[in-house]
Amino acid sequence: MSARQFTLWLFALIALALAAVAAFNRVIDPFWYYRDIEISGFNAVKPRFARFERHVKPALLARERPDAIVLGNSFAEIGFDALDKSLTDDGRLRGYNFAFAGAGWDLEQCALDYALKHSRIQRAVLGISPGALPKADCGKVWQGMSASSTELLLSTNALDNAIRTVAEQRRARPSHTREGRYLYTRDVPGAALRFREYFLRDSKTQTQCAPQRLRTPAPLAPIAPIASAVQPIQPAANLDLAGLRSAIRAARAHGAELTFVIYPRHALSLELEFACGDPRARWSTIAAIAQAVAEAAPDGSASLWVFDGYDALRGERVVGREPQYWQDPEHFNFELGARMLADIYPSKYASEYGREPGFGARVTQGNIDAVYTQLLAQRESFLAANGWFYGDLRTLAAPAPAVR
Repeated sequence: MSARQFTLWLFALIALALAAVAAFNRVIDPFWYYRDIEISGFNAVKPRFARFERHVKPALLARERPDAIVLGNSFAEIGFDALDKSLTDDGRLRGYNFAFAGAGWDLEQCALDYALKHSRIQRAVLGISPGALPKADCGKVWQGMSASSTELLLSTNALDNAIRTVAEQRRARPSHTREGRYLYTRDVPGAALRFREYFLRDSKTQTQCAPQRLRTPAPLAPIAPIASAVQPIQPAANLDLAGLRSAIRAARAHGAELTFVIYPRHALSLELEFACGDPRARWSTIAAIAQAVAEAAPDGSASLWVFDGYDALRGERVVGREPQYWQDPEHFNFELGARMLADIYPSKYASEYGREPGFGARVTQGNIDAVYTQLLAQRESFLAANGWFYGDLRTLAAPAPAVR
C-alpha cells in the first residue's frame, strides 16, 4: 500500500468514525435539542438536560421562537407552566419557560435581552426577588453558553453524555418538561423535611431571632391592630435598579408586554419574617421597584405583581402530609403559578380552574400601602382560623434541643 493510499484510508476511517459518533449522538440526543427520536427505555428520558440547560435552552428558544416566555431562577422555572392557558391566551401564543435554576439577576436580565433579539416575544413574565437590580454586562453573561451544532454532535462531551443517557434510562427520571419547566423534587416525598432544612438554614443567618422564640408556646409575633399597624411605606433609597429600567426599555422597543412577579413564599416563611425579621424592609424595596416601573413604563406596558398571602394555598399545611402547591418554602408548584398567571392575564378560561381574580395584587406607587394593609388583615384572619399554624411552625423551625 502506498503512502497516498494509506492516507486516504486513514482519512476515510476518521470520517467514518466521526459520522458514527455524530449519528449516535444525533439519535440519543442527550441534550434534548433535536427532539424527534424518542424510544422508551433507550433515550426517551433526558437526565442530562438539567446539567446543560444554560447551553441548550438558548439554542432551543432561537429555533422554536416562542411568543410568550417565563424568565427567572428556579422558582419561575418550577412554578410556571409555559402551556398555561392564561399565559398563552388558550394556546394562541407559543410558550416557553426560559428560566434557569440558580440564575441571578444578571442572567435573568440577559435572558430577556436574548429572547427579545431571537424571537418575536409578545409577553414575558420575569420573576424577581426584592433587592438591587443593576445593569448587567450581557456580553460576559452569555459568553460560551449557547451550544453549537459541533458541540451537540461531535464533541467528546456529547458522546459521554449520550452514553450516560442510555445507561441511566432505567433509573432516571425526567428533569424538565418539553416546554422547559423544571420538575425538581416534584412528587418526591419529604416536603416537611425540606421545609425544616430551609428554616434551620435561615435561622443561622437571622441572629436577631433567638432560638427560644421558636420554642415558646406563645404566638411568635403579636398581631398589631390593623388600623395602627401601617404607616406609609417609603421606597428604599439608593437602590440600584438600572437593570430593571434597561429591561423595560428593551421590552418596549420590541413591543413586548413585561410583567415582573415578586416570588411568593409559603405563609410559614412569611410568619418567620414577622417573628425574626423586618417585613416592612421588604416592602420598602418593593415600593422602590414599583416606582421605577412606573417611571420607565408610563404607558403601562410593564407591571409589578406581588403574591404574598395567607390562605389555604399559600398557607397549605405541610406537617403530616405532602403538599400539592409547594416543594419547599420557596419553590411553588405550577398549580399555584396557574393562579398567579390567571390574575395577571384575566381569561374567559380562568373559571374552569377556579382561578378567581384577586389572588395577588398589581402594585403601584399609589396602592402599595393598601396592598400591605390587606396582607396584614389576611394574616390576622388566617391565624385566627387556623390554630394548628404556630404548632406546625415550631415543629418545622424550632432548633432541636441540644444533646448533652
